[in-house]
Amino acid sequence: MTAVPIAPRSASRLVEGSTRAPALREPVHHRERTRDGVDLSLLRFSGEVRWETPVLLTHGTFSNAQVCAKLASFLADQGFDCWIVEWRGHGRSDAGRGRPDFEHLAAFDVLAGLDAVRRHTGKPRLFLAGHSGGGLVLLMHLARSPDTRKRVSGLITLASQATEAGRRWRDKATIAGFAVLNNALGRLPGPAFGLGPEDEWPGVMNQWFRWNWTRRWVGHDGFDYGAAVREIDVPALCLAGAGDRFIAPVPGCRRLFDALGSRDKRFVLCGTSDGFAEDYDHTRIIASRAAGQEIWPVIATWMRERA
Repeated sequence: MTAVPIAPRSASRLVEGSTRAPALREPVHHRERTRDGVDLSLLRFSGEVRWETPVLLTHGTFSNAQVCAKLASFLADQGFDCWIVEWRGHGRSDAGRGRPDFEHLAAFDVLAGLDAVRRHTGKPRLFLAGHSGGGLVLLMHLARSPDTRKRVSGLITLASQATEAGRRWRDKATIAGFAVLNNALGRLPGPAFGLGPEDEWPGVMNQWFRWNWTRRWVGHDGFDYGAAVREIDVPALCLAGAGDRFIAPVPGCRRLFDALGSRDKRFVLCGTSDGFAEDYDHTRIIASRAAGQEIWPVIATWMRERA
């Protein structure tokens, strides 16, 4: 299916209170143990639930629940029961003893979040939403879990891509430099390099570096995620920031969108060329006042139509 344009201001008029920034809801904190024995933090944002299908959100690299909190609070105001799962070693989640990579997070941390939401809500289906690497771990879980796909009402990715950050030689040089630091330090310290509030696992970053250097999204065992996402047939909304030049450039987000096997999918370029107020960068696409006015309402409207 080709991309379908969305008028952001038209969508915002359909959402209650979307022209002003509501107060951030106070979340309820939960703990969930993964099947490999790590206690994860989950934050639940919920009020008057008017829509049957709950939402599980997750953050990306160098981040924690904070980047998703305002979006989750907004969706709770719109009647959705929203949960955020924090990766191991991020936010309030325990680190555990291993040194995980993307595949470990997709196999264990995503599954723990799914288990927690289903147990607490009793609902058989849910929405999934991820920012940046959070979108990747959700897709990677779905790629290897056909049974999970049957219980997903929709998937939202914001600035998620795996293969196109190294398209230019200067970007390859940036990747190579960070890879050297990552392996020399044993981690990448997010605050020190202005990458985010959290340090990141070296295995997570080494996979991302390799995927974008080779432009192939392949697991340690040779599993081809780029090909496997063609089997993911859940409804999908993929958002890309027109001002996101390196971490999630538009060609990478578009390549991922094109690969998805869903017959119900929509690609949204969040930039002035498509009627948005700005060319959104990697963070502002999910966590900014402007996003609250014209991107979050698009997400809420899309989910309401499929709840």
